[in-house]
Amino acid sequence: MASEIDDIRDRAWVEHRRPPVTDIDEALWFAEDPVTDCAGVGRVEAEAVGNLVAVVVAYEAVDGLDQPALKLPGRTIARPSMRSTGPADSVFDRLRSFF
Repeated sequence: MASEIDDIRDRAWVEHRRPPVTDIDEALWFAEDPVTDCAGVGRVEAEAVGNLVAVVVAYEAVDGLDQPALKLPGRTIARPSMRSTGPADSVFDRLRSFF
């Protein structure tokens, strides 16, 4: 069943994450949906939440997806999981490779 846009926004976990290393120029906003495990990233909060809404709607529209998605500014990828990358890799290490 597809979620309503307002429901996705209401249940989203949104954080402003500062870079742990100096080669990332700016902090990023990270929005995550606890129901689908999809996430959105943006340079401002509204962009991260908008990316989250877009990716959750697309994820729920396609049956049979086995991995949650991550929407970055400009593109969508399969969301990296801690199981596939290892706990030593930070979220920023994984996101930095896409920018």
